[in-house]
Amino acid sequence: MVAYIKKQPLVAAFILICIVFPFVTSNQYLVRVLTEVFFFAALGNAWNIIGGYGKQTSWASATFFSVGAYTGIILYTRYGEISPWISVHLAMALSVVLAIIIGMPCFRLRGVYFSIATIACATIFRQALIYFEGFTGGSLGIAFKIRKIESFWKLSFRGEMPFYFIAFVWMIVTLLIVAYIERNRLGYYLRAICDDQDAAESLGINSSVVKLQAFIISCMMMTFTGTLYVFKLGYADPNTLASHDMSIRIGLVAILGGMGTLWGPTIGSLITVPLLELSNAYLQNFGGGAAGWAVYGLLIVIMVLYKPNGIIHIAEDVRNYFQKKKLEGKREEYAAKT
Repeated sequence: MVAYIKKQPLVAAFILICIVFPFVTSNQYLVRVLTEVFFFAALGNAWNIIGGYGKQTSWASATFFSVGAYTGIILYTRYGEISPWISVHLAMALSVVLAIIIGMPCFRLRGVYFSIATIACATIFRQALIYFEGFTGGSLGIAFKIRKIESFWKLSFRGEMPFYFIAFVWMIVTLLIVAYIERNRLGYYLRAICDDQDAAESLGINSSVVKLQAFIISCMMMTFTGTLYVFKLGYADPNTLASHDMSIRIGLVAILGGMGTLWGPTIGSLITVPLLELSNAYLQNFGGGAAGWAVYGLLIVIMVLYKPNGIIHIAEDVRNYFQKKKLEGKREEYAAKT
């Protein structure tokens, strides 16, 4: 990782700015927004494993995000304030079981049929959270009581800064996980299946097993993020955490940033999260509060139309443009000499 950062000065600058930023600003709102950016970057990295490298567009992300959130908050509020660092292991175990239940039948489908199947699974899970009201709090959800203690073990803090660094470190960990997968067998198999599944299977790659493995890793990462996020948020309800909107936001972070790239979801989160905050803040009085979402959606449509490969590829286009200009200059110089 250190060697990689030395070769990538922009990455080193980004990490340094993120570390220094909360110490040089007194604006806690900006710290809160960046914390949200880090959490959604982590979620985007998790989605990118199956959706980007494997090209399996899953819209069940909110389901596994909610598994982590609800497990953490239920065990804390109803079973003697069990630490999230303990409950998250149970949550990830549950997410593995759920990923197998969803993945085994769904990965027999391809393309849009797989996506529709994941939407159906997410809908069933959300309705289950609402139906089992006595356990999950139903549509009202569950909220923490006022927590006055400062405790890393219980993720209880008075200010925003601890959650800022927790989210930042977890985002870096998810980047390392994706980088490891990208450079190892699972990543190679996923790209092979993505390019041509039939050809990959003819070479002996079991596409269903490979995609299920990637799906399980992705779901566990989302579940871990959900546990951290709910302790920062302070409550869990199905209309927020298990909604289709949440699944779409998670997927869009990776899609707009650049699917199948290491830094694409992080770049996507750095743009989409502040953009949504700005549109909601300045357009909340128009259209009954929906104008912000409309502008947000319009900008997404424009981006998809004009840069479908993701924002990260704009940098490649700029670099290619200057390389082309440099090459043309050398050709003109050579022609003038001859």
